Amino acid sequence: MMRRLTFAFIVMIATMCADAQAAQNTCEIADAACPMVASLLAQREGYGRDATGGVSARVTIVSSAADSGPGSLRDALARARGPTWIRFASDMTIPLESQLRVPSNVTIDGRGHRVTLLDYGFGIYGRSNVILTHLTIDGRLRTFTQAVDIANGSRNVWIDHLDLSRFAARLVNVKNGSTDVTVSWVKFHDDDKVMLVNNITSKNLFEHFDRDSIARVTIHHSYFVDTMQRNPRAQFGTVHLYNNLLENWDFYGMSFSLEAKALVEGNIFINAARRACKEPPYFPTVEGVNANYCSYIPVAPGRSALANGESDRKSYEQTKALYGYTRGYKAFISARDNLYLRDAKAVLESDQPEKVPEPSYCYTYDHASPELAELIRTQAGNTDNDVWQSRCRR
Repeated sequence: MMRRLTFAFIVMIATMCADAQAAQNTCEIADAACPMVASLLAQREGYGRDATGGVSARVTIVSSAADSGPGSLRDALARARGPTWIRFASDMTIPLESQLRVPSNVTIDGRGHRVTLLDYGFGIYGRSNVILTHLTIDGRLRTFTQAVDIANGSRNVWIDHLDLSRFAARLVNVKNGSTDVTVSWVKFHDDDKVMLVNNITSKNLFEHFDRDSIARVTIHHSYFVDTMQRNPRAQFGTVHLYNNLLENWDFYGMSFSLEAKALVEGNIFINAARRACKEPPYFPTVEGVNANYCSYIPVAPGRSALANGESDRKSYEQTKALYGYTRGYKAFISARDNLYLRDAKAVLESDQPEKVPEPSYCYTYDHASPELAELIRTQAGNTDNDVWQSRCRR
């Protein structure tokens, strides 16, 4: 009994200290000298590392948990003219009636409070210089949209420490000519088709190759757990995945095809062939087919990834003669230092790795290990107990 009381007291003190620290770090102007700004921007890595969001703006405080109206998050975004740094007055759960559109030069910063969005998330369309951090977005499988949809030529976007789950479409898209995106410390869970880098919308698989192959996306220290597939699925573009944890996928892990250039290093794959299924009765899909993958669990550990190009091979073979493809259906892959635990089996193999560019940026890398897996489990998502620090200096 005494040990439980002592632990509860320690948690209470830690929470009070965290709240006091958050309040102390709040500045009226979000300039580079403000501790809350400097501490966040110091964590940037990857292709989206140049995002500064609403730096130099007066801080806007969301005080209402309503979908719209004075003090709401929607109102703050609608009023954004130039750089805008948005924070929250308290813990709040916001049931949304439609997607929130994010303008350029905006930071939405949930640190210091527990902020949850329900049913809808964010659309970043033709925008640049956006940061989303420390938010929970739960679609509750109610809407055919995404938690974060990055599209239409958007660039310099950083999404960090988000908790994303239960969207009937996908959790994250990067598509339609968007580029220079970093996804860091995000927890993806309880979802079917998790993440796409580019999205084929034509029977001619390469119709938009020139537009979409510019995509550059970094995914690091993110936690994919109790998902079905697409962790992520990448077509075209350049993708760098390092120090991520994939655990208990029910269908397959990663997928690369159509001349994507993928550097996959230091990731950890953990799965068991005999475990309980945590899926709902079915996942709704835009095709109107109710999906359930429980029956695949026994073979899922052997599908840590699909074979190179497999996700698009059939469509490629059916349409190659019609469209005269000069490109291949496989991706270019450089796979190294990945770790497979329990029943998980290695599938990814390097394939023409010389065509995969080495990152031109500094990044904080650790060899894949059980200790790294535990760090990602405890730190990824909408957590305020951040112990990881970037070793890069800007």
